[in-house]
Amino acid sequence: MEQATTTAIFAKAAQATSWQHTNLGLTAKIAHDGCDWAVRLPREGEGRAYISGSSGWGGSTAEYVEATWSETARIVDAAMAATRLH
Repeated sequence: MEQATTTAIFAKAAQATSWQHTNLGLTAKIAHDGCDWAVRLPREGEGRAYISGSSGWGGSTAEYVEATWSETARIVDAAMAATRLH
C-alpha cells in the first residue's frame, strides 16, 4: 500500500465521528479512493492504530498497516470524542 494512501486514511480516521465497538477493538469505516477501509484501535488500548483491510468493487482485502504513534494519538482522540457519553 502506498504511503500517501495510508497517510490519507489515517488522517480521515483522526476526524471520524462514527466508531463501533467490536471484539477486535474500536473500528471506523473510512471511505477513500472508492473503497471502505477499516481502521481499528487495538483492544485493551495497547499498540498503534492500524488498517485491517478494505472492501470495494474488486472485493475485500485483509491487511495490517500500522499508523505512527502521532497518527495513533490523533485517532484515539477522535474515537474517544465520538464514543463519549453526552
